Amino acid sequence: MVLKIFAVVILLLVMEITFLSTQEPITLEIKQSNILFSDVTFEALHAYLITTEGLRADLRARRAETFKTRHELEEINATLFFSDHKDYIRADRGLYAPKTLHLLQDIVYDSNHSLLFKSDDLVYNMQNGIAHSDLPFTLLKDGAQAEGTSLRYDTRRRHVTAENIVFTIEEEK
Repeated sequence: MVLKIFAVVILLLVMEITFLSTQEPITLEIKQSNILFSDVTFEALHAYLITTEGLRADLRARRAETFKTRHELEEINATLFFSDHKDYIRADRGLYAPKTLHLLQDIVYDSNHSLLFKSDDLVYNMQNGIAHSDLPFTLLKDGAQAEGTSLRYDTRRRHVTAENIVFTIEEEK
């Protein structure tokens, strides 16, 4: 009797396995309304921007929160790759929306170790390669220092435009 019950259980198990393996998979569709909280949070984010021209950017952040229209980043280190040079950016916080990186708080932008500027606000347009800041900034190059209120830097042409500049040049001893 026990053997017959065991055989029936095995037969039912085999039939269920056969039925499940021949059944079409079910596609689960999740319809999402507007959600006010972050969808995904990443710790120790490491992202690359690759285009038809090759590797364009290497972005690292200690933390990133992904929302529907933007990504909020903390403790950012980025390297921008150009055909003839690399630029390095460091910032405490930032917002990444499609084609734009808006950096906030304690920003250091180092252009291939030849030009360095610091500010608390910088917007970098990834399409045209223009970085601009409308807050006070400090520009350092070859021992000279300049401070101003508005800065525009064309990363592709390596051209700087600034307003309300005060220069400080240290004498060589």
